[in-house]
Amino acid sequence: MDKKESNNQEDKQLPGTLIDTDENCPTPDQPHPHHHHHHHRSSSINATPSLIELHIHLDGSFRHSTLFELAQKKGIQLPNGMESTMENFLPYICIQSTCQSLAEFLTKFPFFTPIVAGDIEALERVAYEFVEDQAIQGVLYTETRYSPQFLTDNKLTPEQVIEAINRGLQRGMKEFSVDVRTILCCIRQCPEWSMEVVNLADKYRSAGVVGIDIAGDEHNYPIGPHVPAFKRALELGIHRTVHAGETGSAESVREAIELCHAERIGHGYAIIDDPSIYDLIRRNDIHVECCLTSSIQTNAIGKYIPKDSETEEKHLVIHGHESKTRLHSHIKSKKEIWHPIHHFARDGLNFSLSCDDPSVSQITIEHEYEHALSDLKLTPAQLTQCVFNAARSTFLNEDEKKILVQRLISTYIPSTIMENHFQNNNTSKTTLSQHV
Repeated sequence: MDKKESNNQEDKQLPGTLIDTDENCPTPDQPHPHHHHHHHRSSSINATPSLIELHIHLDGSFRHSTLFELAQKKGIQLPNGMESTMENFLPYICIQSTCQSLAEFLTKFPFFTPIVAGDIEALERVAYEFVEDQAIQGVLYTETRYSPQFLTDNKLTPEQVIEAINRGLQRGMKEFSVDVRTILCCIRQCPEWSMEVVNLADKYRSAGVVGIDIAGDEHNYPIGPHVPAFKRALELGIHRTVHAGETGSAESVREAIELCHAERIGHGYAIIDDPSIYDLIRRNDIHVECCLTSSIQTNAIGKYIPKDSETEEKHLVIHGHESKTRLHSHIKSKKEIWHPIHHFARDGLNFSLSCDDPSVSQITIEHEYEHALSDLKLTPAQLTQCVFNAARSTFLNEDEKKILVQRLISTYIPSTIMENHFQNNNTSKTTLSQHV
């Protein structure tokens, strides 16, 4: 890439999960551009949709500018009387480079979730903006997950939360041509919610809910109390994915598969520690949802990082000025195979890349693919395989999956080649039939 092209890349408009430019960051007394039928940011959507994202939390994808605007509108103050500026606000909603654990990563959510929770208009808005941000990044299909109970703020019912989010998603899908489905999350520390989550997934399956998940602290909250809910989901034909082997052990992954009937595993990096569980994943073609940046920030892959590795850090730029907010950038190493994803790629496991919580991690899906390609040295072919792995592992029905895969094929493989392929195949079949 030459210098001129590089500069153009840096100048291009960023998705809303990152920092908006001045013109896109309204003051509290200005109407948000979202309220216009045609959002002016839609002009930046010009990529051919070609990515599939399966592990992305809706409540970890709120735009910084939206959170800041709503916080000011609702009079939510920063601690210790700190001045309410975007730069002071960011460290409370975003991960800093000093983050050392999943527990620390999760401390951001209690601050910013109440800004949106319990507010029907805000829930619809962030859902709509989520779809637009996915469109800007060239995502063709995504499954976003959230806990409806966490977003009630004791003001709404879980049903009202789901319906508000669905309205925003539907409006976004219609306007931005991205297909979105939702996964409802059980929470490890709240087993009393889990059966209700299954019932809600069943109730709203015709409204885009395609599965359930379980998220939270693997170390302190065992999966046992949630097993009846996942068994009920299996009986109802509701798809199941489970956060496991992120900061927990490989045994946590075995439990997810054998006790909760997981069809996909969120993160799952620990499986490289146990050959029997690694083989269980491979033999059963269980999909592993990998999130590279968050695995650094939660220290999920800390024990695998080689001693010769280099961590590159930079400061976040807000409105053209470098802030004090430090970003985790990428980890580079001279060792060829060290990250769990290297093992997955080498052995042809069914895995894909996702952002996890993009606005908390301050990343995009493009950032994750760039990291895999440039720093982890996965090949373009392996990354393409990731996209197709994700497509065949969605929680869509079989007919919808076939349509999705065909749309990807038309993007990744020139149409003339496909036409020739089918023509040659048809000719071969005709020739064969004439000789039988």
